[in-house]
Amino acid sequence: MNKVEIPVRFNDCDMLGHVNNAMYLTYFETGRLGLFKIFNPTLDISKWNLIVASVKCDYIHEINYGQTITVYSWISRLGRSSFDIEHAILDENGRWAARGKVVMVHYNFKEKKAMPLTDSIKSQLLELQQKPEGVPSLQ
Repeated sequence: MNKVEIPVRFNDCDMLGHVNNAMYLTYFETGRLGLFKIFNPTLDISKWNLIVASVKCDYIHEINYGQTITVYSWISRLGRSSFDIEHAILDENGRWAARGKVVMVHYNFKEKKAMPLTDSIKSQLLELQQKPEGVPSLQ
């Protein structure tokens, strides 16, 4: 499981005074950064080999400006060339604010096709299957 703390910035919020719904997906992406390094250790865009196939977000509790949130990310499924990363956001008051899931595909951009996950990559991803304690289920 990856765990990342993120301070909520003023520009993350909308005119209703809480974090805009689109920012939750950015928080999830930030939580995936460590997982990206399994595929591309230098994060070199010219060698990028992942693509998002699907994304889901359940909004549970609002997040407000000035808080520090914790994004948890873990692997919940491995396929031939794709895998699922689940996310949970915990606010600084101990409330679950969001749950999400993204389907990622190991992808060759030159050939425009999916690539099988190597045994080495699968092994590293399997080490990240633990989810946080008490996390709510996806809806």
